[in-house]
Amino acid sequence: MSWSDLSSRHDIGFVARTFSFSLLLLPAGVLGFLAFRTGSFPVAVGAGIQALFVMVFLRTHPVWRPPVSVSVVVLYLIALAWAWLPLRNSSDWAIHLAQGVLLLVGVGLLAAHDLTRTGAEPLRRANWWMRRIALRRQWPLQLADCRTLPEAVGLRDALRDEPGPALALLSDPRPEVQAAALGALEHRSQWRPGEAELVLKFSRENREPAVRVAAVYALAGVEAADLVSGLAEFLRDPAVEVRLAAAEAVMWHADARWPFTRESVKETLSDPRLAGDGALFAGTGRLPAAAVADLITWSAEHAALAQRAISTLIEHYHADLLADERPELGSELAAMMLSHETPPPLRVELASLLRDHHLLSPDLLDRLTNPDQPGPIRLFAAELMLRINPHDPDGVDVLRGLARQPNREMAVRVAAVLQSVLGLDLGLPSGDLPPPNSKPAADVARRVAAWANGANPDVFRPTPGPRPGLKSSSRPPMPAIGSRPKMSAIPPTPPPLASGGMVDESAMFLPEDSAMMPSDQSEMLPPDDLPIPRPKQRPGSSTVF
Repeated sequence: MSWSDLSSRHDIGFVARTFSFSLLLLPAGVLGFLAFRTGSFPVAVGAGIQALFVMVFLRTHPVWRPPVSVSVVVLYLIALAWAWLPLRNSSDWAIHLAQGVLLLVGVGLLAAHDLTRTGAEPLRRANWWMRRIALRRQWPLQLADCRTLPEAVGLRDALRDEPGPALALLSDPRPEVQAAALGALEHRSQWRPGEAELVLKFSRENREPAVRVAAVYALAGVEAADLVSGLAEFLRDPAVEVRLAAAEAVMWHADARWPFTRESVKETLSDPRLAGDGALFAGTGRLPAAAVADLITWSAEHAALAQRAISTLIEHYHADLLADERPELGSELAAMMLSHETPPPLRVELASLLRDHHLLSPDLLDRLTNPDQPGPIRLFAAELMLRINPHDPDGVDVLRGLARQPNREMAVRVAAVLQSVLGLDLGLPSGDLPPPNSKPAADVARRVAAWANGANPDVFRPTPGPRPGLKSSSRPPMPAIGSRPKMSAIPPTPPPLASGGMVDESAMFLPEDSAMMPSDQSEMLPPDDLPIPRPKQRPGSSTVF
C-alpha cells in the first residue's frame, strides 16, 4: 500500500486540517528561511529533507494526536539540531528566534502527546462537550433528533476510551439530555464491566421511545450473550420505532448473534399484538442461513407465528431476487414450492413471488394443478389459469374438484374465484369473505356444490363487475414494519416465447373490442343460456390458509 492510499484517521474540519498542515510545514519553512538568510548549504539540505518528511505524513491528520504526534516531535528535534550545528557560532537574532520556535512547538507537541495518552486531554474535551449539552436550552422539536446534535457528535469523538461523562449525563431528568448522551455512545463496541449493563437497565426503565431508540443504537455493538439477548428483547417494545431500531441492531453480525437472539425473534413473531407489523428484518441486510432454516420450520407452526415467519421469508427472497446476485435462486425457490416437505401456506406465497418476478413458467403452473398438490396451491394455480384464459378447461376442472371437497372454507375461496374471474353471482358480499362458520358461508358453499355437480341453480347471475379474488395475507395493504416494496421495483414482464416461456398474463387477455369465439361450455358453466361477461384485466392475487 502506498502512502497515497492512506486515509485520515479522523474526520476533521477545514480549520483543524489547515492547522495540522501548518505543524508539518513549520520545520521545513524555518530551515528554508535560515538557509535563505545565511546562505548555508547544510541548512538548505536540512530544509529539503524536512520537506520529504512532510510527504510521508501528508495524509495522517491530525498530527498532534497519538500515534503520529511523537513522530512529528522527532521531526522538530531534527530540525532544531540542523538549525543549531551549522550556525552555532552565529550571533544573528533571527537564528536564535528560529531555534526557539522549533523548541517551543516541539515541547508543546510532546506535552499534548502525553496528555492524550494518559487520557487527560480526551477527558477535558469530553467534559467540555458534556457541559455544552447540559447547558443547552434550545432543543429540536423531535426528541429523536437530539442524538444527532453537534454536541453529541463531538462528545462521541471525545469518548473513544472513557464513556464516563456520557453515562453521568443519564442522571439528568431531561429526556433531551439523555438522548444526546446515548447518541454519543452510538455504535460503541468497547465497554468496561458494568457500563453496557447500566445502559441496558436504564433503557428498560425509561418511558420515552426516542430515548430507548438511542439506547438500542448505543448497545448495537455489544458481543456478550446476555447483552445481545437483552437487546433482542426490544423487538417486542410497545413503540414501533424502538422495534425498528432493535431489528436493525440485531442484524449486525447476525451470523454470530443468531443463537442468542433466536428465542426472542420467535417470541416476537408469535406475539399476536405485533401481528400487524408484517415482515421482520426487512431492509436490514441478508438473513443468516440458520435464520432462514428456522423461519422455514416456523412457517409450519401455529397461525400467528407461521404468518409472520412466511412474510419475513418472502421479503428476504424478494430482496434477493431484486439484487440478482444468485442466478440459481429462482430454481431453488421453484423446487421448494414443489416440495411436499414445504408447508402449504409457504408454497402458495412462493408461487405468488415467482409469478410476480415472471419466473412461473407454464410447466410449473401445470404441475401445481396435479392432484397430489395441496388444495391451496391448486386453487392458486386454477385462479391464475382462469385469469389468463377464462375458458381454460383445466382451470375449471380444478375448481370443480376443489368445490366437491367437504370444506366450507375452500368452498368460499372457490366462490370468490368464480365470482371475480368468471363473473358468476354466488351471493358473496362485497368486502372480506364471510367466516366459514357463518350462515352466508353455508349458503355460498351450497351454491358452489350445486355448480360443481352440474346443477342449474337460479342464483347464478352475471355480476356487474369483478370482485376481489384470493387475497394475500403476507403482504400488508398498509405500510408496516418490513412491508414489501411496491411492485414497481420488480423487473418488467419479459416478452412471451413461442413455447416453454414464462407466463405473460397481460398478453393473453382478449382485447376489449374483440368478439369472443363460441365454445362448448357444457362442462364449464351450468347455464348455457346465460351470457358470459368478457373478463377484465386485473392483477393476480394469492392466499395463505
